[in-house]
Amino acid sequence: MGQVRIMLVDDHTLIRRGLKLIIEEVKEFKIVGESSDGEDAIRKARLLNPDIVIMDINMPKLNGLESLKRMKELGIQSKVIILTAYPKKADIITATKIGAKGYLLKDSSPNDLLKAIREVYIGRSYIHNSAASILASNTNKVEENIEMENIKLLSKREYEVLVLLSEGHNNKSIGEKLFISEKTVKNHITQIYKKLKVKGRVQATIFAYDNILR
Repeated sequence: MGQVRIMLVDDHTLIRRGLKLIIEEVKEFKIVGESSDGEDAIRKARLLNPDIVIMDINMPKLNGLESLKRMKELGIQSKVIILTAYPKKADIITATKIGAKGYLLKDSSPNDLLKAIREVYIGRSYIHNSAASILASNTNKVEENIEMENIKLLSKREYEVLVLLSEGHNNKSIGEKLFISEKTVKNHITQIYKKLKVKGRVQATIFAYDNILR
């Protein structure tokens, strides 16, 4: 791994300082810029072209999701890890759809932070376990149903495969994106069909859009 150039975006100075102290303990990681609001983050991302942007959701001027969307529209190639203290299912889904490559909670351990950076840098996605649990749960307990119970049976990897499958990727493409073999992808899909009680990719996709990607 070459040197990873990272930009920190958070309106709290103490948070940025804490992240910087943890990240710069790794000699391969370098903080190349910092920002305290969404508009400035976009400007600096265009100027500095960091490999990774670690960005808070709740910020002045433009929030993290709006900033991420604008970055993608401008063609900024930096990979974005969303950081938040208050994870919400809708925010996680929106961030993923817009193009976030990672989702991290502010109470994550230093090891989780460093792992997220490494995973995202090499092209993988990273969703903190707490965030993955939120995705696999129904926030409205009154409406909890069999489908949501089935989602909870999926492993984190099976969930990732299901999302990619639902976006129209074939087995080879899924394997390339997750750095696993086609055979492993097929095995995961078999388990997904079994756990969700669906038959085939069409039913799996419909299930995902009805219960996860909506």
